[in-house]
Amino acid sequence: MICLLALVVFSVLGIFSVRYRQLAKKAVDCVFRRITLRPCQSGMDTQLRSQLIGMISRKNIKAARFVVRYFEVISWTFTLIMVLSLVFSIRGIYFYVVYGNCNGQGSDQFCVFDALNPKEEYSCEDPSLKTERVLVAPRADDDPFLGDDGARLTIIEFGCYTCPFTKEAQPVVKQIIKAYPEVKFVFRDFPLPTHNESKELAISAYCAVGESDYWKYQEMLFDDHDYMALAERLGFDMQRFEACLDSEEARAEVEKDFEDGKAAGIYGTPTFFIGNVTVIGPKPYRYFKTIIDSELKRLD
Repeated sequence: MICLLALVVFSVLGIFSVRYRQLAKKAVDCVFRRITLRPCQSGMDTQLRSQLIGMISRKNIKAARFVVRYFEVISWTFTLIMVLSLVFSIRGIYFYVVYGNCNGQGSDQFCVFDALNPKEEYSCEDPSLKTERVLVAPRADDDPFLGDDGARLTIIEFGCYTCPFTKEAQPVVKQIIKAYPEVKFVFRDFPLPTHNESKELAISAYCAVGESDYWKYQEMLFDDHDYMALAERLGFDMQRFEACLDSEEARAEVEKDFEDGKAAGIYGTPTFFIGNVTVIGPKPYRYFKTIIDSELKRLD
């Protein structure tokens, strides 16, 4: 089956050269004839065999004799390896497109395609918060939410406004909220101690609750950390807003979110709890969609 190997090689090389396209056509004819149990009229199989054995004999005559003796076995072996490689490559690409990981749903094993988008595995982490404890979903508490309050499935995101990976996840979060209005989405604050201003920004977000533009403010806060100017621009009740910023109530609420996150085993942002599944770091929409659909099906 050396013609089949030649077909694959020449087809790839033919992308860059007309010469190899002609050879690929001959290889196609040769493969078709061999499949239909007819001899290869172009003589390509004989020619390739002669060239290969000649090249090996110039290096090692014993190796050349071995190849001559077991040529069909060797060619079939390499053909089988090539076919298996193509099957596993196609399988990996399919899993990556559907699940966001070439090893399948929920897998955290190395995926070669992650090199194309390495940030998908990253989150803003505080090493002092890492423990051996398994992440356990906390309650949604009374934090602001979007979607159906009585939803079967709740998604809880713990995020930090100064974390670039929480910010990176926001476009996908918006897609999820739009695609699944029947799901309850809750954002809880997890201001990382190692990030400057993270707690102040979280407090300002709490103080924005009740304003008509709260979710717009929350979204803009990832880009604009001047929360006073942002509140004025959106027309907040500045007297109420400023009083809230200095209140113990606001600080206590943010600290409660943070402590609940720690109790849940969170050590970085963003961290998502989707039913019984935990996702750390920004991921493609398709990755979340697979999990959400699976959880909704489980709850049926």
